[in-house]
Amino acid sequence: MTMDDKGHFDLSKIMSMMFPVLVAAIGWLVSGINGLHMDVQDIKGKMPLLITPQGIPTDSPLSAEARYKLRDEIYRDINDMKVRIRLLEAKLGDK
Repeated sequence: MTMDDKGHFDLSKIMSMMFPVLVAAIGWLVSGINGLHMDVQDIKGKMPLLITPQGIPTDSPLSAEARYKLRDEIYRDINDMKVRIRLLEAKLGDK
């Protein structure tokens, strides 16, 4: 097949068989690089939404909403504790 009558390899036949494989590998490599390039462009396009020009990360709407709910809950708990402390102080002050 790739050997001549003397048992030597025929390099021209090997190269002709390998050429389609090499072209396919180069095509796959180029398409992979193109995909990575598009991903990098997508990330760079979203960066202003994630980080301010001063370098401070911005909140996503979901995390900001969750923090707002948590803050309200903490304020409610603090106010509830203040009321309980006043009631305890009033009760202990009456004695």
